[in-house]
Amino acid sequence: MTLHQRVLSFVITAAVVILLVTTAVVFHFGVEQIEREQQQHSRLLSQSLAEALPVVLEQGDTQRLNKLVSHFITMPQVEKIIVKPMLSGDRQVWESDSPSLDAPGWFTQLTGLTTRTRSVSVTNGWTQLAQLTIAIGPQRNIETLWSRLLQLVLGLMAVSVLISLGASVMFLSVTAPLGELRKRLKALGHGDFHPARARTRVNDLAALQSAFNLAGQQVAKVQQSQQEELARLRDKLMVDPVSRLPNRGYFQHQLQSYIKDGVGCTLVLIEVSWLSRLRARYGYQYRDQCWRLLGEALTQGELAQSHQLVARLSHNEIAILLTIDEESIVRRYLRQLLRAINQELEHIALPVNQGFHLGLAQTRTDDTASLMAKADNALQQAKRQGDVYFWPSDEQADSRTREQWRQILLDALNKNPLALYAQPVRHRDNQHNWHQEVYAHLWVDESWLAAGQLLNRISMYALGEEFDRHVLARVDEYVKANPVTDKLAVNLTLESVKSQAFHDWLQNFLLKTYLANKLTFEVAERAVHQDLEACQALFQLIRDQGFEVGVDHFGRDMDNVEYIKNIDPDYVKLDIGFGQPSSDVDDVFIRMLVNIAASREIKVIATGIEQSEQHQYFHQLGCQGYQGYILPPIRLDSDHAHGGHERRD
Repeated sequence: MTLHQRVLSFVITAAVVILLVTTAVVFHFGVEQIEREQQQHSRLLSQSLAEALPVVLEQGDTQRLNKLVSHFITMPQVEKIIVKPMLSGDRQVWESDSPSLDAPGWFTQLTGLTTRTRSVSVTNGWTQLAQLTIAIGPQRNIETLWSRLLQLVLGLMAVSVLISLGASVMFLSVTAPLGELRKRLKALGHGDFHPARARTRVNDLAALQSAFNLAGQQVAKVQQSQQEELARLRDKLMVDPVSRLPNRGYFQHQLQSYIKDGVGCTLVLIEVSWLSRLRARYGYQYRDQCWRLLGEALTQGELAQSHQLVARLSHNEIAILLTIDEESIVRRYLRQLLRAINQELEHIALPVNQGFHLGLAQTRTDDTASLMAKADNALQQAKRQGDVYFWPSDEQADSRTREQWRQILLDALNKNPLALYAQPVRHRDNQHNWHQEVYAHLWVDESWLAAGQLLNRISMYALGEEFDRHVLARVDEYVKANPVTDKLAVNLTLESVKSQAFHDWLQNFLLKTYLANKLTFEVAERAVHQDLEACQALFQLIRDQGFEVGVDHFGRDMDNVEYIKNIDPDYVKLDIGFGQPSSDVDDVFIRMLVNIAASREIKVIATGIEQSEQHQYFHQLGCQGYQGYILPPIRLDSDHAHGGHERRD
């Protein structure tokens, strides 16, 4: 119940109490007055009639007797007159023929009033002539009392209504600043602070408004400082101060995140020994300047569009991460990389293709350490052979062309050979699932192409919209066939986020499917960074249909996450690279990300959880849910034809 409702209820209750008390008082005194009037009337009328009757009775004039009694019987309160002469003994009775009254029977019974009778003797001197009895009824007085109370109640009710309306209008006008403060507080909880400007003459509310503005400014500063602190932490702990490239810790976090996500990766290790010789010849300052120039060359132009990350691992080692494993694309990137390095050598008058070596390694199943070891072995092999780079020959090369791969994916979307799985996301405090995240695998070359690798291919051939439509149609079929199921979460691709045509299709799909309590949507943080406006429009469209939205890979770049203020997701999923914190640095970033989300009342889900110790760690940090192989994935729509192959996870 709102404060306005409480005040209005109090006013109405007070009015009702006053009405009841006033009515009871008037009723009580009205009944007492009627009783007194009955006594007075019975006494006066009996005395008056007794004084007038002797002459009539002695003369025996019946006509005159009727006329005399008729005069008294017509009086409003008189119900009956009885005259019993002593000599004849003939009892004469006169009754009033007054019309029925309007007072209800229950009211008459409530008064407790009855007809009052009085008997007197009619005498002439010492001689008793007759016995006179007069009955005085309360009905007319009761009718008068009923009419008076009815008018009183109606009048008090009208006054009560006017008072209630007046109190309501006055309360709303006086407390208008409270309504604005409520809106401002809600917005402040989501990181949007604007000072309250509603004017009021009430000193207490003016003081409250001033206090809110002061507190809001402080909260806004705290929230802004959290974002700035995150950026400072990243620069201080994750960026090499000389080359301005990310350092080893940041690179390992990113590599672990992509590998755990099932993304096919290519790792390039570069040893730039010529920079060490420059230090020995020209000193640290010149060497550091060359490092900065090399870092800029590797993070600009076409190279920056092709690789995922470039980092400095040690005093003369650079690592480059590519989230692709198609050999033709990797070789094209390698040519661009060699050209960029040789240009830097030419700028400082050093011979090209000398003073540096590269080692490459690719993975679909390796962990971080083994992939780094494979790349380092390739680097050492290049140095032993005197080659610029070495690509291990035991890597399984994909003989398919780009067009062949595109056709395989199109067939998968058109002929339903994709296998759908769901990874449960569970609430931290109970055993109930929050939802289940849907992902797809594809059977190729007698093995399963995992979700991350499949999405890489989907993105590479710009089939994101078709893939998302296919998955949503399959999910719709599954939910209709299995009505009692957990909510399913679908992660939309970057192509779908950017496409207005997909937005229109999705709006029509959601209107027709009625899946608001069975479906939720997620987008990767990368998609938000690349097109914030498209994400805002997509999130608004989804929310308007009653669906929840979330952000996946939250904090992957350990950088600015202020975008959550603009899209206001219902929940965020921490990047899988944080699933196993390996250092105090990871712990600092995790706590900062959780606090930033919590300050905006956004729920946080931990991912990559495999052991109960990890679950307890994120539980005590305040994460509301968890996801990982501690909760094995389940197969959906197993009745579809998938070549007869069942994945064993």
